[in-house]
Amino acid sequence: MDKRFVSLLLAAVLTLASLPAMAGKHDPMDIPAYERVESTNGIPPTAARIKAAILHAGKTRGWTMVESEPGRVTLRYAPRTHEVVVAVRYDNNGFKIEYVSSVEMNYRVKGNTPEIHGNYNRWIRNLSQDIQMSPVFHRAEAEAP
Repeated sequence: MDKRFVSLLLAAVLTLASLPAMAGKHDPMDIPAYERVESTNGIPPTAARIKAAILHAGKTRGWTMVESEPGRVTLRYAPRTHEVVVAVRYDNNGFKIEYVSSVEMNYRVKGNTPEIHGNYNRWIRNLSQDIQMSPVFHRAEAEAP
C-alpha cells in the first residue's frame, strides 16, 4: 500500500473515533424537586422573602434576572459562550428550579431522559444551596430586611 493512502486512512479512522468526544459531554439532567425553606432566624418564610433569597443567590453566583412575575423569577447564567435560562417558581414555603433553555450546553432528550453538559447540574445545585443559605433566612432577627 502507498504510504499516503495509509496516512489518509489512519487520519480518517482517528477522526471517526474522536467524533463522540467532539459531540460534547452529556450527563443525565438533574430535575430539582420542590424545596421547602426553613428560617433559622425566627422569622417565617414568605413569598417576598423567598424571592429576595432567589435574587440574592443568583446575583452572588453571576445569574441575571431576565423576568419577574408573582411566583416566578427567570434567571440567566452566561459564562463564556454557554448560556442557561431557568425559571425559579416560589411560594410562601419554598421554591423549585426548572430548566427553560440553554445554548452550547448539549441539551438533548435521549429516550425519555433529558441530558445536558454536567456543568448545568453543578450550577443548579449551587444556586439551590445558595438560596437555602441566603442571609435573608439566616440573619439575626434585628438585621432581617
